[in-house]
Amino acid sequence: MESAKINILSDEVVGKISAGEVVERPASVVKELLENSIDAGSDSIEVEIQSAGQALIRVADNGEGMTPEDAKMACQRHATSKIRIVDDLDHIGTLGFRGEALSSIAAVSQMDITSRMQAGETGVYVYLESGEILKMRPAGRAPGTTVEVRNLFYNVPARRKFLKKESTELAEIVSVAGRFIIAYPGIEFKLTQSSRCLLHATKDMGMIERIRLVLGGDVSDHMMDISNSAGGHTITGYVSRPSSTRKDKRAQMFFVNGRFVRSRLLSDTVYDAYRSMLERGRYPAVVLFLTVSPPEVDVNVHPAKLEVKFGDERAVKDIIVNTIRNRFDEVKYAGAEPRSAPAFPGAARTEETENPVLSGVPEVQTEFPYDFRERGAQGQAPGKSERVPAEREDFAPPVMGNMFQIAACYIVQVREDGITVTDQHAAHERILYEFFSRASKNGHAEAQNLLFPVRIDLSAAESIVMEKVAGYFRTLGFHIEPFGERSFVAQTVPAVLKDRDTKTVIYDVLADLSSRDLARIDVLDELVKLTSCRAAIKAGDALGKAEMASLLDQLGRCSLPFTCPHGRPTMIDITIGELEKRFRRK
Repeated sequence: MESAKINILSDEVVGKISAGEVVERPASVVKELLENSIDAGSDSIEVEIQSAGQALIRVADNGEGMTPEDAKMACQRHATSKIRIVDDLDHIGTLGFRGEALSSIAAVSQMDITSRMQAGETGVYVYLESGEILKMRPAGRAPGTTVEVRNLFYNVPARRKFLKKESTELAEIVSVAGRFIIAYPGIEFKLTQSSRCLLHATKDMGMIERIRLVLGGDVSDHMMDISNSAGGHTITGYVSRPSSTRKDKRAQMFFVNGRFVRSRLLSDTVYDAYRSMLERGRYPAVVLFLTVSPPEVDVNVHPAKLEVKFGDERAVKDIIVNTIRNRFDEVKYAGAEPRSAPAFPGAARTEETENPVLSGVPEVQTEFPYDFRERGAQGQAPGKSERVPAEREDFAPPVMGNMFQIAACYIVQVREDGITVTDQHAAHERILYEFFSRASKNGHAEAQNLLFPVRIDLSAAESIVMEKVAGYFRTLGFHIEPFGERSFVAQTVPAVLKDRDTKTVIYDVLADLSSRDLARIDVLDELVKLTSCRAAIKAGDALGKAEMASLLDQLGRCSLPFTCPHGRPTMIDITIGELEKRFRRK
């Protein structure tokens, strides 16, 4: 008789599998322990970490504490004081309820728990390894609980191997702590790493002050409060003015019944409320608190409890959109009208601007034989719909009378044998990329002193990244120095960017870098690409003829003018022959 192939997993294996669902990284541990402290009624919580949480995570609170029996039970799977029967799942009023957090964390670490009830005369100490209690004895402590997690993933080497660089893990912990600071304004929070205070929110700190602490002054200084109730739902919070936007959704926080959630529904709904007032690719900053009757929201979607489902999505959408739009009406905010593109080529702007978009961009000192016949060998080959001139040996200087701009995006040059259409953003990006590439190789770029240094207020997480990459910024011509807690000042900028919005460029580049694992990329090369992209003129920027001519002339001097750094074509050609075919003349 053949032996069975299906086996019941051991408790040890089951524990480690369950831990993988709840404990993804050190920040996950911080989140779960903070939730336990808040559910215990704490109004003062301290978090101390070492090595970005990999060596130590200590969370100490002044909550109700645990009895010796509760401390012993708390580390068993599915042991909880939050719910008892199935019906309780429809009325969850706490952050935790699964009874998985402590057991999952204990399964992949060495854990110490010291706790004392508020009315207790003495406390209890419990020590666990791999989820097994090895020591338990009476201990002294002020009322409350301290949980110490050491050597996270010490018994699961594969998980530890895939943790990211310490700066990345630290930034994630700071982000998690920041969410709780904003969600619970009546609680004092303090986060330290190796005796360095990273975040400290006192009980008397107002909401705007907390937003400034977590998201930075550039966000908090441009927000408006919102408040509304309808259909049993209540919404409060702060939203940014349409003129103050970000390149990503990192400054958006949504809380449902006090719980931070990630919700595509909520994010998209906020975007809909702003839609006609936002530039393409820009997003508002939002701190939104939504209170919904517990039976109308399901938080039991994922073990991490970061996803929710609403019973009435339409009601949720309506209250968000109406509240934000009504707030704009109250302050008579006209918003930034979308830049309209010319309806036909002749309608493109022809007059010169007083402050040309390209002013200050130096000549690119790179010799380049502009041989279009070699285009396929340089960079990427053109696609079927992209044709290149095959007859011209040299780049013909642009003739101002034979060019115009369409859709505030493309530059059209009229030639004897057809037309050339250039993507102005891709072209400028290529020019800047080659300038910054040379600077990175030379170790420095030509810089321009700012008459008034630009102050940059960052979130706690962003400031950690800035500390790591400030030296790389300097190589490209940005001299950025610390200026108080989580603030920096730019003293110089690259000469090629002197007329661009310095603050926006730095914010956007930093936001991109914050989403990358700096340990796994060439930071300087990535910074060159990102700065070139973020600083380049955009689709929608109207150009005068002199500016268009300057752009095309500098593109012609590039070593690889046919593609942007991302591989997109900078220009395409349409010959007279192709036009005749399209009109069926031949």
